Amino acid sequence: MSSQTSSFLLVLLPLFWTVMSWFSGPKNTFTSRLHIERVAIWGSLIMLAVSLLVGFIDTAPAALNTMLVTLSPLKSVVILTVVAIGAILMRFSRNYFVGEACYPRFLKWMQLTLASVVITILANHLVVFWFGWLAVSLSLHNLLLLYPDRPRAVVAAQKKFLLARTSELFMGAAFTLLYLAFDTLYINQILSVLEQAAPLSINALTAAQTQYTTGAACCIAVAALIKCAQLPAHGWLINIVEAPTPVSALLHAGVINLGGYLLLAFAPLIAMYSPAQWILGIGAGLSVFFSALAMTTRVTVKVRLAWSTSSQMGLMLVECALGLYSLALIHLVAHSFYKAYAFLNSGSAVYEALEYDISAPRTPQFADWLNALFVTALIVLASFTFSDYSGPISPWLLVTLAFTAYIATRTANSDQTQLYILVGVSIVLISIYSAAKDAVSRYLLPNFPEPVAMLSLIDIWVMALISTLFILHIAMQTYGKKRYVQKFKQLLFAGLYLDEWFTKITLKISPITLRKELTNNNNAASITHIGSK
Repeated sequence: MSSQTSSFLLVLLPLFWTVMSWFSGPKNTFTSRLHIERVAIWGSLIMLAVSLLVGFIDTAPAALNTMLVTLSPLKSVVILTVVAIGAILMRFSRNYFVGEACYPRFLKWMQLTLASVVITILANHLVVFWFGWLAVSLSLHNLLLLYPDRPRAVVAAQKKFLLARTSELFMGAAFTLLYLAFDTLYINQILSVLEQAAPLSINALTAAQTQYTTGAACCIAVAALIKCAQLPAHGWLINIVEAPTPVSALLHAGVINLGGYLLLAFAPLIAMYSPAQWILGIGAGLSVFFSALAMTTRVTVKVRLAWSTSSQMGLMLVECALGLYSLALIHLVAHSFYKAYAFLNSGSAVYEALEYDISAPRTPQFADWLNALFVTALIVLASFTFSDYSGPISPWLLVTLAFTAYIATRTANSDQTQLYILVGVSIVLISIYSAAKDAVSRYLLPNFPEPVAMLSLIDIWVMALISTLFILHIAMQTYGKKRYVQKFKQLLFAGLYLDEWFTKITLKISPITLRKELTNNNNAASITHIGSK
């Protein structure tokens, strides 16, 4: 694939969205007549297809060292995901916002957000990458304030605004340290030096370079944790469900994945330094642990999905900490499409919940869990034995426990025939997982760093978290009516009270003013001040 030709063509994509956003603005009178959203959808899909096709056909060598934007297999997959999700959301929003005065404004900022995401992904320059990251956050902030009369949405947007500035400071510090270490702002040049130094260990770098790059790796890890809404910086993600469904879907299915992409883009740097890996492993690991438990206590569909996003993003960061970059890329793409579907289909959740209650499902007993664990362990052990895998054990443990829960829950309310079907489904899914991981490693990420060693300290830490989470999940289901379990569930329902202190800090730093229209004879407007006391 020619980076030069395809990158130039793909730069036209964000420019196209930027131009279309001008026509989509609220002051434009031609929006409804010209069906701007249809032009934006089909135009973006056609431009993406042409640029990728030209890049695949054109094999001319490209001078990459001085290009502000470049294209790689990794970037192609992520951009393809972004464009597909954007097209789906714009099509969905056409019916969702029927009769809403804010629709032109939504369409404008939606396209500017997508344009900023594509620029960030294509960036081969630290300054371009940073400004693209900043533009994504500012564009999304306007989407979160589509309904400024919703107090929870405004507070969540303000918390997101402050955290976004914090992540940008950490990223700016990391990029400054990288420039001081390598005297270049081009990302591919920096990664090239790191890739050459990796086989010789960090001793191939000077003492100053080692200090600078260690600090840069840690700053990037912290920026990714903040961007992916990991505990305790998660509250805005939970509250943001007050925003319209297409905005929530864009955030959960697309924008929040940039934290994972940041780690993939700088994988050689993260892989060289264990402090950065431990920052990710501890921060994201604990977030996975508590977010997954808190999700089980929620009854609102969107709030459950928000907690799920925090947990899933944490799992993706843990995969990067373990050096499982191919698995992280698969996770990024799969999570994007799943979350887009889940949010856009959230209206059907009421009927699904009613069907579930009517069926009166039986809680799995100890025998069900033991039987499912035995069957799943045999399947995973066979897959592990016949593969040439030599990386960490924790992903295989996670797969084992996940399918154990899947089989135990389904077989608790069915006969023996259903067990055979579920075993077959498990074998097919595990085979697809293994094949997809091998394909991504071989064709999309062939030169990425190797994963951490089997049973390394960070691998043992992740296995301990996964095992404890599984045991607590069973205990909460089996002994759900016990007093101490009820107390624990109350604590989880409150999110461990971690968000309360950050909300107070946010309102102290920046009191929020809401405009609330009153329905009296004079239609007067009152100003409600939040956090003024």
